[in-house]
Amino acid sequence: MATIHTIELNVTTDRRQETATIVVSCEVEFSEFEVNTMNQLGVRYNLKCQIQDLDMPYADPVHRFDGQYLPRVSDGAIRHEHVMFEAVLATRSLHVFVLGRDGMFATVTLTNEETGAEVTQRSKFVALDLANVDSD
Repeated sequence: MATIHTIELNVTTDRRQETATIVVSCEVEFSEFEVNTMNQLGVRYNLKCQIQDLDMPYADPVHRFDGQYLPRVSDGAIRHEHVMFEAVLATRSLHVFVLGRDGMFATVTLTNEETGAEVTQRSKFVALDLANVDSD
């Protein structure tokens, strides 16, 4: 099965706009066999990403990004794909606790649409002080 690695979660906040820009990037590696099945048989993979709260990892995600399909174009499969997910969200939608820091991490799941086989990886967690982001 393909592998997902180097998952990075970056969050930057804008106090004036009361928003957070969330960027998740990762690397996806396919075997030569998988590349051949994508190019010759039309097999596709669906890559999904969601942001989860560190203190409630099994609760509903804080945010789900739109999925991405690989290969991006028919007959265009390659062994290595760099993938990014990005969203700008209101900080109030990310802030769970009244006081203290909020911790979050990204979960990325790659699914072979032909077989249903999945591989999932998580990023390191990021701690944010979203309670102090609100404008004055």
